[in-house]
Amino acid sequence: MGNGKSGRKTPSQAKGKQLQAVANLRSQIVGDRTLFNLQAYPRRYKLGRAYASVRNLEFRSRDALRIQSFRDYASLRAGVLALLFKATEKPRPAYPAEEAYRNAQSPLHYPKGTMLVLVEAAIYDAVAAGVNQYVLDVGRDGYWATIHTIHGGKPANVRAFIRSRNPVGALLVGSIAAPWYDIVDANGHHDEFPCDLYYMETNGTWTDADANGKFDGHAGDLNPEIWIGRLYTPTQQGSDTGLINDYFARNHKFRAGLLGHARSALAYVDDDWTGFDDCAFDAMFPASAVTKYTDPVTTDADLYKTEVDQLRSWVQLCAHSWPQGHQFTVGGAHEYIDSAYFRDTNPPEAHFYNLFCCGPGRYTEPDYLAGWYIFDKAGGGTCRGLTAVASSKSGSMLFFEDFYGPQGAGKVIGDAFVDWWKARGPDHDDGERYWHYGMVLLGDPTLAWWKGNVPQPIQPANGQVFNHYPRTLQFKWNAVNLPGVKYSVEVDAFHAIHANQWAEQTGQVFAVYHNITATQLNHSFVGAQPGRWRVRAVIGGVNCAWSPWSYFRFTV
Repeated sequence: MGNGKSGRKTPSQAKGKQLQAVANLRSQIVGDRTLFNLQAYPRRYKLGRAYASVRNLEFRSRDALRIQSFRDYASLRAGVLALLFKATEKPRPAYPAEEAYRNAQSPLHYPKGTMLVLVEAAIYDAVAAGVNQYVLDVGRDGYWATIHTIHGGKPANVRAFIRSRNPVGALLVGSIAAPWYDIVDANGHHDEFPCDLYYMETNGTWTDADANGKFDGHAGDLNPEIWIGRLYTPTQQGSDTGLINDYFARNHKFRAGLLGHARSALAYVDDDWTGFDDCAFDAMFPASAVTKYTDPVTTDADLYKTEVDQLRSWVQLCAHSWPQGHQFTVGGAHEYIDSAYFRDTNPPEAHFYNLFCCGPGRYTEPDYLAGWYIFDKAGGGTCRGLTAVASSKSGSMLFFEDFYGPQGAGKVIGDAFVDWWKARGPDHDDGERYWHYGMVLLGDPTLAWWKGNVPQPIQPANGQVFNHYPRTLQFKWNAVNLPGVKYSVEVDAFHAIHANQWAEQTGQVFAVYHNITATQLNHSFVGAQPGRWRVRAVIGGVNCAWSPWSYFRFTV
């Protein structure tokens, strides 16, 4: 692709409800180039001026580049796609006795609704333990997750099943069928790519006019209703159970506060997009927590390797790329980082990624690069990656405020991704389809930066029994070492409010303390009965996730 300008189209009456939609946009599709001319831009976008002269992303590699085609994918997956579709619901794991009240679905304990965990049937037995732990974890977040194995079938079967369950979102584990989209320009050039928007948008009409297995039309209300996340490994055609199990274990560690604490971001912007500045990370974090590199002399491959090896919440890279690597421009020369570096040498150490790059999210390709941001093949470091937003084609996100702003307001990544799509409006012109229809969310959509900043309870130890009176306790926990952190502590007592029930079981709170600056708290317990406590960090006014309940009991 070449130089161009980017923006949004003239709003129709249906788009009138969108805030300050872009006016007077005309687009021209030439071969595999998308050219935009923008005459007006909404002031609400900080990056409006940068987008008005944005350079399009280009596929670039160090070698002769061959992008996987739909025919390649269909040939590799022919046996599976030909199988009769079957979805089988699996039993949900049970919570321990102290949380048995969570074993039944109720609006009180599951206010965020139902989510689906769809697992490739052939790998279910090998990953069931990790899936079960994940279901328990998201349940404590307020999602009622149901597990279903998926055997064979085409994308239409999977979409129909998802629609029938009316979830808020779904996590697809393993090689669940990839929908493909085919854009054809006036010269007959085809741009074909995996398009997970097909699963996110459940009410519109997707058509395949030439019946070649690729969608080529999309009509109706195009706003997505749900989020979709994929755990599709860059090895073994998406079904590497070792990498999947490692991912679930790392996800659980993050939620327990054992994967490092962060509230920061890196904006690494290569030469063609220096106007992106901090990529609108200041919609989610204070400016002091954002590191940015935009100097063309500075942004080389070695510096990126150093910076992406630091513990941070978010990294956004803006660079020309291909499915298995990144290119950095240094003067008149080019430097590269390919999949082998993250796979075998040193995995990146941030938790979340937005790859403004061509093709690293093309998850059907072997060794696809975005996969090595969130999976770990035990190279020379510790992978902390959990979620990556990337593109399966040329083009990428743009309008970053619409993605980071909702997260700054406390939304999880999946909900913010849906909000970003909705901000594009209920109909999409060719320019938007070229730029954005390859967008995929890889990893867990229910996460956010604040879910990993969890203090570790120390005292009393879980299960400790006391027989002293007065029933004074000193709670202690390990610090979350971030600027300005405060803590809240909640204490619960069994049958103190209702007989034979915890307070939380009935939607009530027994005792809670706020604005604690130390890492300890003195408390007088209520009686000779079981109790439990938990602690959470509060950072910049954001309530982070609670630690797991830690139990104790008084006998006198």
